[in-house]
Amino acid sequence: MPIPDYDDKIKADQNVGPFIHLCLVRSMREDRTLLASNQFIREVLGEEYVQPVTDQIKDIYEESKTNKPVLYLLSLGADPTGPIDEFAKKKKQSPMKVSMGEEQEILAIKLIEQGFISGKWVVLNNCHLSLEFMATMEDLLNPTDKVVDEDFRLWITCEPH
Repeated sequence: MPIPDYDDKIKADQNVGPFIHLCLVRSMREDRTLLASNQFIREVLGEEYVQPVTDQIKDIYEESKTNKPVLYLLSLGADPTGPIDEFAKKKKQSPMKVSMGEEQEILAIKLIEQGFISGKWVVLNNCHLSLEFMATMEDLLNPTDKVVDEDFRLWITCEPH
């Protein structure tokens, strides 16, 4: 909505105006900051910067490595496990899955170690529920005493934290 006695000043300066509008919304209606931020990005950078990322799993897989997991930051209602399963079938894989939470870290370690040996994929869902375990992930994926099968992949889903 137009800002009384200030809207003309904001629109007059194309370089700073959208940012001033964002700051005003932030200072007066903090609950509307995300919407105002999207509007700011759309006006300044363009529509393509506010569109969701829709990378294909095939492209993501090609960038992954045995010690470089794929991390999905989930938005409300998003679940990439279906597309992961479909792509796994094409690669003749059958992912081993665990939903993280209460004391699931031991099972996750076992699945990852099995995946190292067999070359199976492992999907760890809801990793935001096991942040302490996630802090150990780098050491777990770079073992010095084990040979990791080249087909092994780790897929991680979590909400932003």
